[in-house]
Amino acid sequence: MSDSAFGENTHFREETASLRDALRTKMDTAAERIARRDSVSRAVGTDDRSILDRLEQLGFTGESVKVIDLLPLVHVAWSDGRVQHSERAAILAVVEARGISPSSEACLLIETLLERRPSETFLAESLALVRDLARRSGRDNSEVVDLCATVAEASGRIFGLGNPVSAAERELIEKIADVLGAPAQERFRALFRAT
Repeated sequence: MSDSAFGENTHFREETASLRDALRTKMDTAAERIARRDSVSRAVGTDDRSILDRLEQLGFTGESVKVIDLLPLVHVAWSDGRVQHSERAAILAVVEARGISPSSEACLLIETLLERRPSETFLAESLALVRDLARRSGRDNSEVVDLCATVAEASGRIFGLGNPVSAAERELIEKIADVLGAPAQERFRALFRAT
């Protein structure tokens, strides 16, 4: 190799070093995104691109998506404008019963949403995702209605008196059941028939 060729290659390498660094970063970022998407896909049991895109846009990972079906419970807890200690405890008990570690990203997500009210848009979109995931898998979402009722009842009754579920909570649970579909609507009617 001649000295001039060596000099040209050195110049070329120095001039394009930042471009090569940017390309490496872009490739690494793309690979990480693919790995995250694969992780979410495995966790929710679908490769539906539309659903995975929506989950990604909302910031879900393969770990945090484990609690997506619990987000309606968060919505119910916030129905009166604040989350009471008993509601928070009821939701965290469900998380714990699922074997989700308190130090996990999934638990952190729930705690974050209980700390500060998420936007109505976030809640509506996450509820639509719960519905779409259940439809895709053929899973029955009626358990979500039971869990919502448990959260509502956690703070509703004072000294054993009164209706444990407020009118606002009942209305919200009905709205959640309507979004989730027929099995959830049937469960709602069965739970709240006498009230």
